[in-house]
Amino acid sequence: MVLGRLIRSVNAEKYSLIRITRVTKVFVTGDILSFLVQGQGSGLMATDGLENIAKAIVIIGLMIQIIMFGFFIVVATVFEKRMKRAPTSQAPYTHHLYPLYAVSWLIMLRSIFRVFEYALGQKGYLLAHEWPLFVFDAVPMSAVMVVWGYWHPGTLKAEGGLGAQQEVGMGWYRSMA
Repeated sequence: MVLGRLIRSVNAEKYSLIRITRVTKVFVTGDILSFLVQGQGSGLMATDGLENIAKAIVIIGLMIQIIMFGFFIVVATVFEKRMKRAPTSQAPYTHHLYPLYAVSWLIMLRSIFRVFEYALGQKGYLLAHEWPLFVFDAVPMSAVMVVWGYWHPGTLKAEGGLGAQQEVGMGWYRSMA
């Protein structure tokens, strides 16, 4: 949602790789598909004799998530390159784009970790030791919260660019900005 709002806020819809009305739909659909596949695999893990199939299904769900996040990063990068070539506005769009990149890569790191975690199985090193879970799961997700806490996308304006009256996002943020 942040990428779509950012592109719209600087009137750069023509620079988006995906039609702006579909950006959120594409990535939310990918997320839902990923979660459904992972959930199906997780549910099958309780069935005797289907553990390997269940593990493969969960890994497929995680790979869908990684592919969709990779595509998201490509869409954001293409937007940035096109904006640098011919800016539509003097608005500081990078103020929101770079934190978006940061949280995207942190989530990508966590997703890759989760693939390895499931691939190694219940008796694998990653589940047998706590430190990888903290380093590759808890720390990146904590960093995501810190990044979004500081550079909250709620400062993006609705229509008419970054200088418009109506803000998009959480109302409490307005008083903090």
